[in-house]
Amino acid sequence: MWTLSHDAQNALTKSFVMDVRCTVYSPLYGVLDNLPISGGVVDADATSQVRRTGTLQADPRYWPRRPGELLSPYGSAVQVSYGVGLPSGDFEYVPLGYLSLDETTRTRPVIGDADIEVKLVDLSARVAEDRFEAPVQTLSAATVVSEIRRLAKQTLGNDIIVIDLTGSAQIAPVMEIERARWADGVEKLADSIGAEAFFDQIGRLVTRPQPTLDDPPAWRIATGNGGNMLQVNEIQTRDQVYNKIVFSGQRADGTDPVYGVAVDTEPGSPTRWGGPFGRKSRFYTSPLMTTEDQCEAAAMAQLQRARGVSASIVMKAVPNPALEPGDVVTIVDEDAGENANPSVQILDKVSTPLTPEDVQGLTTRANVLPNES
Repeated sequence: MWTLSHDAQNALTKSFVMDVRCTVYSPLYGVLDNLPISGGVVDADATSQVRRTGTLQADPRYWPRRPGELLSPYGSAVQVSYGVGLPSGDFEYVPLGYLSLDETTRTRPVIGDADIEVKLVDLSARVAEDRFEAPVQTLSAATVVSEIRRLAKQTLGNDIIVIDLTGSAQIAPVMEIERARWADGVEKLADSIGAEAFFDQIGRLVTRPQPTLDDPPAWRIATGNGGNMLQVNEIQTRDQVYNKIVFSGQRADGTDPVYGVAVDTEPGSPTRWGGPFGRKSRFYTSPLMTTEDQCEAAAMAQLQRARGVSASIVMKAVPNPALEPGDVVTIVDEDAGENANPSVQILDKVSTPLTPEDVQGLTTRANVLPNES
């Protein structure tokens, strides 16, 4: 979760005034500090290759008449920030995304609402577009983290800020990237150390360990009087729940393949291997895995996503613009009375509206796993 001041956190638990600030950056026409908009939304989705997307309804006078103008999708970007009104009358602005313009549309003749629509994507879309002409290999003796950094900076330039939260010094396996720089390069490298790579709210490339339910809760969402949850839909299923993960790889010297196994053996776990849940395995094979340690780390990372009850919760809530996919939240159903046991969930999707009358959409992790291979 984006860091909030104490005053902003208190404001989010009550009725508050909101504001939106959109700063547009154009390579040819400079900076527009406050683009007038009438609405829109910013979506963040940990299950999507492009983590952040958005839509703005913008003032029609900014329709781009030539390539390179402010709202032309040929190099412009926008920083979208959500303002939380404080008791002092000031606003604390929370970044929602540094997003590249992808499409700008308008309807003519103008009847009624004349706003133009601007579609936005984060910078991973630009890295994904920059495909290789021929297969390339990772650099010898380079670390996984440095290779992720190199692949992104080749596309976006050296000014892109890269933050590593894994602390990993693991050497990248010798691998061939066919064409897809992001999906077959950045994402697979991150997977090899049990991590995820994405662009954050201000356009920095972040590599961090996969979030787990052991991470400290970032926010409390509750029903009832004074609560911030307005609607909830809950689903429980065995689908995508596994209590044993087997990861196998291959050695460059042609010897027998290596493998690693992770098993849910916790005594109190509802999905304990051999317990009432039964035994349910999932298998992966990757050429990136060349040592047993790599296989075991990858298996454990996937087990953290696959074990436990697969309970997907889709909510509508009072907006908290600081929430981010991967945040652990505590959900309390106060309407259940004595049965109101807190549920700890990981956010997968956050949809933040840019108008005061709309509510925030939240979806918790339903153990969405890569396809078995």
